[in-house]
Amino acid sequence: MIFGRATLRAQLLRWLLIPLAVVGVVYAVITQVTVEQTMNRTYDQSLYASVLAISKHVAFAEGRLIVDLPSVALEMLDTRDQERIFYRVSYRYPGQSEVFVTGYSDLPSPPDEASPGTPMFYQQFYRGEAVRLAALRALPPADQPVEALIEVGETVRGRNALTDALVGRALGLQVLLILFAGGLIWFAVGRGLTPLQELSREVAHRSASDLEPLQLHDVPEEVSPLIEAINQLIARVRDAIAGQRRFIADASHQLRTPLAVLRTHAELALRQEELGPMKDAVAQLRDCSQATSHLASQLLSLARAEPATGTDAGLVDLTAVAREACSALVPEALGRRMDLGFEGNGPATIHGRSYLVREMIANLVDNAMRYGAPGGTVTVSVAKPDPGSVRLSVEDDGPGIPSDERSHVFERFYRIPGSAGEGAGLGLSIVREIARGHGATVRLLDRRGGAGLRVEVLFPSKAPE
Repeated sequence: MIFGRATLRAQLLRWLLIPLAVVGVVYAVITQVTVEQTMNRTYDQSLYASVLAISKHVAFAEGRLIVDLPSVALEMLDTRDQERIFYRVSYRYPGQSEVFVTGYSDLPSPPDEASPGTPMFYQQFYRGEAVRLAALRALPPADQPVEALIEVGETVRGRNALTDALVGRALGLQVLLILFAGGLIWFAVGRGLTPLQELSREVAHRSASDLEPLQLHDVPEEVSPLIEAINQLIARVRDAIAGQRRFIADASHQLRTPLAVLRTHAELALRQEELGPMKDAVAQLRDCSQATSHLASQLLSLARAEPATGTDAGLVDLTAVAREACSALVPEALGRRMDLGFEGNGPATIHGRSYLVREMIANLVDNAMRYGAPGGTVTVSVAKPDPGSVRLSVEDDGPGIPSDERSHVFERFYRIPGSAGEGAGLGLSIVREIARGHGATVRLLDRRGGAGLRVEVLFPSKAPE
C-alpha cells in the first residue's frame, strides 16, 4: 500500500504526492475561474456586437422609435449549441418610464443605470433558464432628447458546456502529469535509496562475530550520519563483548584457585579424626569460603557496573545514599574495631542509579577498612565544592598508596606488592567503572592532616526538577 505504513519509498512518495495533489486542487480552481472569465468575455463580446449592430439601425421620427432590425445582428449569436436568443428595444424621454417597441417585452431590464454608449452585462433567470444579457443605451437622431435601450440575451448552456469541456480537458491532462510525475518520483526515490539498500545487504550478510565498521563509499550526505551512528554502535558492542570476555577470563582465573583451596580444606577436614584438628580445618574452610564469597560478590558487582547506560537512571540524593550505606556498614566496622563516620549537610542531587552509587560507596569503605590502620578511622563525606559538581570523599588513616602505584591500583586484580589485607584487587576497579557510567572522575589523594588515603569522586550536579 502506498499510503500505509510500508516501505520508506512509499512513505517518501506519499509526502511528495500530497503537495502535488494540493497544487493540483489549487490549479483546478484557478483553471475553472480563468476559463469561466475567458468564456464570458468571448461570449459577451458577441452579445455586445449584436447590441451595437442593432443600435446603428435605430432612428426616431414622428414621435416614435423606428427599428430596422438587421438579420446579421442575431445571426452572429447562432451557435451549434442552439442557444435561445432574446432581445428587446425600448425608449424613454428624460425622467419618464420605458416605452416598449419590439422584442420580448418581459425581458429583464439592466439592474444598474449606465450612461449612454456604455455597455452593461448581467445575468438573470428568465423563462426557466439562466440568460446572459448585454444592454446599451443609445441616443438616436431626434429633434428632442430621447434614449433608446437595446438588450440582447442568450441562454448560457452552450458557454457552460464549453467551459466544462475545457476545464475537464485541462484537469485530465493535469492528472496524467501528476501520475507521470509520481512514476518519475517512484523511480528517483528508488535510485536515491540505493545506498540504504546496499547498507542493508552489507549488514545482512555479516556474521555475528564480524563487528568491523561499515565501509560504504559514495553515499549521500544524509546517509552518512546513519552509517556513523551504526559504526559507533558496533564499536560499543565490540567493546562490551570484549569486556565480557575479559571478565569471564578474569573470573574463571580468579575463582579457580579459591575453589581448589576450598576443596582441599574440605578434604582435610574430612580426614581429621580428632575434634581439635577438625575444628582448625573447618575454621580455615570458613575463612577461605568468606574470601571466596567476597571475591564472587565483587565480580558480580564489577559485571553489573560495566554497562555504561541503563533505563533505571534518575535523580539520586548522594547525601542520603551515602548515609544509608554507612549505616549498613557500621556492624562490619564494629567487628573490625574501626571508627566509621559520615559528614554531609543538605541534599546533593546527581543523575544516576542509586544501587550502583551505593555499591561504589560500599567498595570504597571496604577498601578503607581492609587496608587502613587497624582500629583506625574511616570518614565518608559529601559536599558541593561548586554549583556544578558534587564530591564524595572517603578517608582512612592507613599507610596510603604510593604515588607511582596510583595509576595501577585501578587495574583488575592488581594489588600493591607487599600490601597487607586480604582483598582481591577489584574494589577500585569497580569504583572506576561505576564512576565512568555516571560521568564522574576518581582521584587518589593524600589524606589531609596526616598519613592515609583520600579517595575523591567528583559527580556532575543535577538540580531536582
